[in-house]
Amino acid sequence: MPADYVLATPQWPDPYPYYRQLRDEDPAHHSVTEDLWVLTRFDDCLAAFSDWQTWSSEQRGNLVNDPPERIGKTLGTTDPPRHTRARRLVNKAFTPRTVATLEPVIRDHARRLAATAREQGQIEYVHDVAAPLNAGVLGAMFGLSEDEVLRLRPWLDDFFTREIPADGSEPPHVAAMAELRGALDDLVAERERRPGDDVVSAMIAAEEEGARLSPEQVVVTTMTFLTAGFESSNNLLTNIAGALATVTGLFERVRAEPALVPLLVEETMRWDAAAQGFVRSPTRDVGVHGRTIPAGAQVLVHIGAANRDERHFDDPDRFLLERPDQRHLGMGHGPHFCVGAPLGRLLARIAWEELLVVAGRWEADLEGGRRVTTPNFRGWFHLDVTL
Repeated sequence: MPADYVLATPQWPDPYPYYRQLRDEDPAHHSVTEDLWVLTRFDDCLAAFSDWQTWSSEQRGNLVNDPPERIGKTLGTTDPPRHTRARRLVNKAFTPRTVATLEPVIRDHARRLAATAREQGQIEYVHDVAAPLNAGVLGAMFGLSEDEVLRLRPWLDDFFTREIPADGSEPPHVAAMAELRGALDDLVAERERRPGDDVVSAMIAAEEEGARLSPEQVVVTTMTFLTAGFESSNNLLTNIAGALATVTGLFERVRAEPALVPLLVEETMRWDAAAQGFVRSPTRDVGVHGRTIPAGAQVLVHIGAANRDERHFDDPDRFLLERPDQRHLGMGHGPHFCVGAPLGRLLARIAWEELLVVAGRWEADLEGGRRVTTPNFRGWFHLDVTL
């Protein structure tokens, strides 16, 4: 049988052989270490994301060991019909027009950061490119300066950690959520007094059949956008950086053919998923592959493993730009499909279009890099690159 799944698994240099072993030998794995069930086959994960009546987001939240005070208050931790009503209101604020208006902002930031990176020749990719790009774009969305978003970054990073302090003090993710909540309470109150041309103001004003988002819903939705947006985008950008340094000939080919950048983004989302998995909880006992997952259990629907399932993808461990079936789970699926998916794809495409223009080579110090330490995500916190 495979070794027990631990929360640090996504931080391994290459967890994918282990994921294959889980799919083959124990596709409904129960981790005694974490008291966590793990689904790893594509069809099982697709079914869980699709069937919210059986696989609830509202019972245990959508993150591993989700804080109780968060559950039932965010888009990711509610089920229909509550989720559906809230998402419709959020969609009124986060429209295709909103994304389109951000394109020149993204292009300007990405071009400036790429030019600076080229001048330096050696960069720390997260600090010099990914983080300031994310901060600039999120700032434009929420009416915050780049510096204001970067000041929030330690809390954004800690939000997804699940470390228990040895001295028994407050866990980092609990402290981070409290700090973010305080800062965003102030932001929403300010936007209620003085609305602006930003997503927070648009969410406050959004109305459908007399229904509006409450101030608390605006706060927690803003928190979700900032935390998930920063973490997911950073990990997608850094995983692309890792793929370009790992896959033989990939950098040279995409640099020579910029039209392939959208395929580069899409295949990275499959091959090395930024979001490795989200939690669901069965509303009844569910039989899966001869095992019974009890009602109320915490179940990790493992995107990273499902996206490498050879039952669904031909030659899944190979990075193929022209992969014929791009139906991966990198942005989730079903009612909780990532609301920021169009923006995430746009940001990654533009970032790499601009950087590949100026990069004569792409050599990343993968051994010296540091990975993010969050159980739901996979990416780089520090990655030195020569270009």
